Amino acid sequence: MNPAAFSIVVLSLVGTAASPGASSASGTTGANPDLMPGAVIFSQRCSTCHNIGSGPKIGPDLLGVTARRTKGWIAKFVRDPGAAIDGGDPIARELAARFAGIRMPAQPLTDDELEQVLAYFAACATRGSCLPVATGPKWGTDATEDEIARGRDLFIGRRRLQRGGAPCFACHNARSATGNEGLMGGGTLGPDLTFAYARMGEKGLAPALDQMATPVMSAVYGACRLDADEQYALKGYLAHLARDGTTPPRERDFFLLGLEGTALVLGLVTLSSWRKRRGASS
Repeated sequence: MNPAAFSIVVLSLVGTAASPGASSASGTTGANPDLMPGAVIFSQRCSTCHNIGSGPKIGPDLLGVTARRTKGWIAKFVRDPGAAIDGGDPIARELAARFAGIRMPAQPLTDDELEQVLAYFAACATRGSCLPVATGPKWGTDATEDEIARGRDLFIGRRRLQRGGAPCFACHNARSATGNEGLMGGGTLGPDLTFAYARMGEKGLAPALDQMATPVMSAVYGACRLDADEQYALKGYLAHLARDGTTPPRERDFFLLGLEGTALVLGLVTLSSWRKRRGASS
């Protein structure tokens, strides 16, 4: 089974004692959990870090979570886990301590998505366990250590892109296990990509890397799009970064890097425009 994509969506949802008013999902008796919409959400956003009935993983096992936690608590925690932990919620703090070093990014699930996930969890509890459902091609969270390392090298420019595009760090910063990427960190023209995989998921990040559709990305990579292997390596690297939800270090001064990245991108955009004009006049 493809374990599918990341995002520690429900990191601290499971505890040891039942909470008053624990949530329940109706209409799940006899339902096949694998065919429910919540199964896809779980596979895409949760399954890298959570099991349902197979024991703790990076985060807790979620079997029976709807009988132990209220729907209100689950919704509040999933949408802003940091606030729950830092605000002194005893369940969140106890579980954050148990899974030390991992703090999930906030997940803005809609009300419908939350209901679908809770119904899926309830159906899995009735069945006794669930495995992630297959959701399509190989996900970034399936990347090997070698693929992750290649993605990191592409990100910081240690390995050149085959079609000559600029390295990601010219415009973006990201946190790694050894500090910010590159010698001084990344640029600031684009957003920090540490949690890009957690925010966008496989469904959002894969086409973003393939299409490069934003105005700046289109200008920079229009004639030098990433090949499939490069897209996957970068996707695997970003999925690897997103497994650790701690905040990236911010003590670096990125002013010069921002100027450098801006100059590089403007140069590439100018070159691209000059090539287009030359082609039109020939």
